Amino acid sequence: MCGRYSNTSKPGDALQARLAERLRVAVPASAAGFGRFNIAPTEEVAAVVQDEESRRVTGLRWGLIPTWAKNGGPRFQMINARSETVFERPAYRSLVRSAAHRCLLVADGWYEWQGAEDPRVPRRPVHFSLASGEAFCFAGLWTDATATCTILTCAANDLARPIHDRMPVVLSEPAAWSAWLDPAVDGPAASELLAPLPSSELAVRAANPVVNRAGYDAPDCLEPELSLL
Repeated sequence: MCGRYSNTSKPGDALQARLAERLRVAVPASAAGFGRFNIAPTEEVAAVVQDEESRRVTGLRWGLIPTWAKNGGPRFQMINARSETVFERPAYRSLVRSAAHRCLLVADGWYEWQGAEDPRVPRRPVHFSLASGEAFCFAGLWTDATATCTILTCAANDLARPIHDRMPVVLSEPAAWSAWLDPAVDGPAASELLAPLPSSELAVRAANPVVNRAGYDAPDCLEPELSLL
């Protein structure tokens, strides 16, 4: 699963400007969802959507609430959706088949927790990112009825599997971003995008245990910068 992630770029900085150009969207005026080191479920995140109006960056709450459960409370807030069953599950199948309900969640990494051999030792957080250091996008689904979203997950690649058997669907290239938002890409074609990113494109390092606290959001979440490879 993906339960915490980072999006440390800020509107106006060089990295965000480059990402906006590659996404073909304006640099957002709002900083909501950007400059974040520890994004947690139920918080507002930066998402790229494309509907009848335009392609744009908008704020969505992380934790999808289906339209039929918009008054259902926290138990309906689904932060992840398994890509293997997303075309079958009632909460997701109508969303994934429509490009207007697919979205991109802007990120530059995500956290997982690695267990120690000794069960008495607390799990330690690690941070996955692109080996290039570039920002990227998670494949997601959203509904405008509740302005909420979920991140799609897939089987972990060889690098991530020793820590967790699932990982988010990472779209690292502009061609994949465009395809995920393209109305001409139907369900079967969209499913081809929901594959694990190759291990060679990822890097992982130790993160600081302060990231365990939802609500703590500071640069030291990404310290110490020690390679686990």
